[in-house]
Amino acid sequence: MIRDFSSSLKELTKLTIIFIFTLNQVFSQVMPTSIGVHNKKSSSQQVNYALAFDGSNDYISTNGGTISTTWSVEVWFKKAQNKSGHNLTNNANSGNSGTWSLRLGQWNNINKVGITKYGVKDYYINDSKANLDIGKWEHVAWTYQNNLVTVYINGENLGTSYSRGPLANGAILYWNIIGKSSHSLSGEIDELRIWNDVRTESEINDNMFNELDGNEAGLVAYYKMSNGSGTTVSDNSSNTYNGTMVNMSTDDWVTSHAPIGNLNSSYQTDVEGIWKKTGTENSEDSNGLKMSVSSELAEANFSIFGNNNSSGTTTTNLPSGENLQKRSSREWQIEEKGTVSADLIIDISDATGNSVSPAAASNYKLLYKSCVGCDFTVKASGSTSSNDIITFSDIALQDGFYSLASTDTNL
Repeated sequence: MIRDFSSSLKELTKLTIIFIFTLNQVFSQVMPTSIGVHNKKSSSQQVNYALAFDGSNDYISTNGGTISTTWSVEVWFKKAQNKSGHNLTNNANSGNSGTWSLRLGQWNNINKVGITKYGVKDYYINDSKANLDIGKWEHVAWTYQNNLVTVYINGENLGTSYSRGPLANGAILYWNIIGKSSHSLSGEIDELRIWNDVRTESEINDNMFNELDGNEAGLVAYYKMSNGSGTTVSDNSSNTYNGTMVNMSTDDWVTSHAPIGNLNSSYQTDVEGIWKKTGTENSEDSNGLKMSVSSELAEANFSIFGNNNSSGTTTTNLPSGENLQKRSSREWQIEEKGTVSADLIIDISDATGNSVSPAAASNYKLLYKSCVGCDFTVKASGSTSSNDIITFSDIALQDGFYSLASTDTNL
């Protein structure tokens, strides 16, 4: 009897442990962000990947075919060196006469982003920004409609005017091959996206720092470079254009530090980033908030941020005991990778829509909370003010949500 009871007790204990573990796993998956769970792209144990091309004969076979009417292509690229040419898309490895190729560095050491019609001309954008930096991640996009190919570098429209132009008629996108057996890419690529529509400047800027869901309208193929091993490159769109790596091996999967985040869906308005390429210049601003750093960030350190598209002010969720009168209804979500300390610069009129005459900078407080449903706390006081712009200096960034508050009515 004692033996039977002991055996039953052990069995009951095991079942209880299994039940608690299962409940915890399910609960963590279904808990909505509105009550406090912060969804992060990856944990510290997970690695984001890119594919490294040797510049010689590496390529990916996609069997992607052609798109002729309207199209867009986006990619993050970290150039390893200047060389005779960096081929991104091609019809085949040989016999390409009459077909088109997108170039991340134009043929014959021009180095600038362009497009080629084999047997006709090698076109390129004659702008210094089209000459991508070596060793720094940069976002490149091409869009095509009505015989105009527009190039965007890091979200900036560099136009449709090409040296050696105007373009020959009918710029067809051939993407059977990514790279090429000769004059292939030299560097790393991540987040390659193929579209059968023309992405607008706003769409490019709003999504370049974000992972996609994969089911977006017009998305033909989406290579997150998420495999991390083997010689298959999965298509993460709703289609099945899985790629096969040729002249490459599992060793060509490398850790990616492309500045990609995964912000909550309600905080994906005007998404911006600060990363190595930004240097010591101010980042672009996300509806009132921008950042700057005193020295160029290391590649592994970057921050992505967007906002909840609110305006005006509110008195809800103000930290107690701080004598705060109100805060901005606009909140910004910040995702940090590595370690980033930055000046946070907030333009009150852009953030709230109100015209004010700020008092002392110290009257303004930077609020922080770690999750959507958490309570705000005061993270810092304003360091300087200029007109209606408040600067919070040398803020050690944390993943979470930020707002601007004031001890007076000037907000």
